[in-house]
Amino acid sequence: MQNLDDKQLVSLAKKGNSDALETLVARYLKLVYSFVFTYSKNRDDAEDITQEVFVKVWKHLDKYDAEKEFRPWLYQIAKNTAFDLFKKKSAIPFSEFENEQGDSWLTQGLADSSPQPQILTDRSLLGESLASALKELSPKYSEIISQYHIEELNFREISERSKESINTVKSRYRRAVAKLKEIWPGAAPKK
Repeated sequence: MQNLDDKQLVSLAKKGNSDALETLVARYLKLVYSFVFTYSKNRDDAEDITQEVFVKVWKHLDKYDAEKEFRPWLYQIAKNTAFDLFKKKSAIPFSEFENEQGDSWLTQGLADSSPQPQILTDRSLLGESLASALKELSPKYSEIISQYHIEELNFREISERSKESINTVKSRYRRAVAKLKEIWPGAAPKK
């Protein structure tokens, strides 16, 4: 399953293949968590939101347009879910993924690939530091940094999503990076 692209996995998952869905979740779990952490600013909320995102993906795979890329669709769900959950402040349990015996294929897959505690601590501190720096930027700048570095969208994808020219997006990104470097001297965004 690891060799299949997102669209192939979604197609299989739509047909009821739980391995395909599990592969998609494993592929995007850490990225979605990092993305929603920039909005939530705390681990518990980020975990709750991440859980809800994958429940929504599972429930709404039939609405995914196979002509479009999967990743932007997933991140749009993540962003909307983050905003919705902040309004409601209600947690979604992993129990929706459990079978009759109470086993959850989702949590079993997560436990197998967990990084060591020191790596988690380092990532968490880096994520918190970046989240704090992004909070100081204006929304348009923090949004473009998040889209490019956390969602890993390219400038064309950001341009399509925001309905702005690619030159506007590139210019805004350069200004955002300059502002981020002023706020967070350790910043070294990819080029």
